[in-house]
Amino acid sequence: MLSLRSSFHWLLVLKDLGASIFTLLFARLLPTINVPLIDLSDTTAIVTGANSGVGKSLCLELAKRNATVYLACRNVSKGQVVASEIIDACGEASSRRIRVVELDTSSLASVRAFPKSWSSKQLNILVHNAGIAAVPSGGSETTLEGLGTIYATNFAGAYLLTSLLEPCLTNDARVLFTSSVGQYAADYNRVLRLPGQVPSKAKQQGSPAPESGFYADSKFMQVVFARLLQRRFDSQPGHRIAHAFSPGYSNTGIFEKTPSVSWRMDVPLWSLKAARVLCQSPQQGAAPGLWLATTNDEKVVGEGNGGAYWERCTKRRTKLDVLPESALTKMWKIWEHDTSAEWQ
Repeated sequence: MLSLRSSFHWLLVLKDLGASIFTLLFARLLPTINVPLIDLSDTTAIVTGANSGVGKSLCLELAKRNATVYLACRNVSKGQVVASEIIDACGEASSRRIRVVELDTSSLASVRAFPKSWSSKQLNILVHNAGIAAVPSGGSETTLEGLGTIYATNFAGAYLLTSLLEPCLTNDARVLFTSSVGQYAADYNRVLRLPGQVPSKAKQQGSPAPESGFYADSKFMQVVFARLLQRRFDSQPGHRIAHAFSPGYSNTGIFEKTPSVSWRMDVPLWSLKAARVLCQSPQQGAAPGLWLATTNDEKVVGEGNGGAYWERCTKRRTKLDVLPESALTKMWKIWEHDTSAEWQ
């Protein structure tokens, strides 16, 4: 039986879920989010998955604000094209501040190699944006390291990268995660019993899940990691901040990278692909992340306010808020095991 307190917290989560669904469906009709232009000179940012969609928009807006921006991309040639577009938009002088570096978050080997290719040793903003909604056509459901491809791309790579770059984070650094409203659909029991998030293992254990289920799990793990990372930051000197945010239903092209699916196989993924007329622009999808990266609003940077999940610059409750502490501890141990991350 749920306690009265637990039932109350679940009602609050369901209330915010309802609000999230509303904004998901009607985002194009809601007011435009405008993030103030502030000077980010002497600020260094890394954005993963930077060659399209929300990542590309974030890089452009950070560059407009004079930040030094590293576009961390799996496909360097596509990243160079995006970098040229950003330089064209910001002026030739910005070419000194825009860099493209290779990073495939689905490969732990690539993640481990990344710090060696990154020339700066000071990091103010780290945005974990790289992600896939499903395994691309012709791709494998597992990586060379034996992890689920969705899990590795969307989460495990980011977890390992954060551990590797933590020594470079400034005392006031911000670490952000591009999560999703889909995180509300996560099955945390599946998350806890399936190290590696490999679909075939799920089927063998009698818990078949569509790819949208593993996508939701990975996005929920980002929300949990933001909270646990904030706890870690709070125990250290300085005032580092971690947050997760939803870009909403944005026209980022993520669905073009997924195979055609029958509605019988995966209703959520099929529905989202079929209803793209409801999408908002990538710029609006990126706006909450840009706001979290640059604002000095007390709700974002105030003591005790880090580690939250945001949607349209509004803090939302999630399943995380009703999870037992033992589940959070177990998740962290699973992630450490899967990635062999070593936190200093």
